[in-house]
Amino acid sequence: MMNTNEVSSPNGNKRPESLSIICVLSFFGSGLASFSNLVIFFSFDMLYETYSSGGLNLPGADIIFSFSKSFYFISFIFYSTSLAGAYLMWKLRKTGFHVYAISQILLLILPTLYVKTDQFPLLGIMITGVFILLYFRHLKFMH
Repeated sequence: MMNTNEVSSPNGNKRPESLSIICVLSFFGSGLASFSNLVIFFSFDMLYETYSSGGLNLPGADIIFSFSKSFYFISFIFYSTSLAGAYLMWKLRKTGFHVYAISQILLLILPTLYVKTDQFPLLGIMITGVFILLYFRHLKFMH
């Protein structure tokens, strides 16, 4: 009798429901961030020109333009890599954990390379840490 809280993988291992949930959350978060960074990268020049001429009056737009265009492309790469890591963990591959964790840590470091600030990204570190810890706890189900 199959437990309804687990999903079978092709190799016979079971993926716990909790792993499925955090993978879906990562698919949503990393996928949305990857897409939005790609859109900003491709439309950066047009958006900046509109912003500079006063035609773009969005709260926080100054923060978007405090980073260069390359920041958004590199963020796209790291978020896409994070998404790939989550997919590998969905398929119960341990390498996915390492890919995910490294790309998430690099995403925490990346903004400090572009903008010098005294702000400490505590919330980002906490969220990243919780996800890495949750994935780490599921490594025993992966091969």
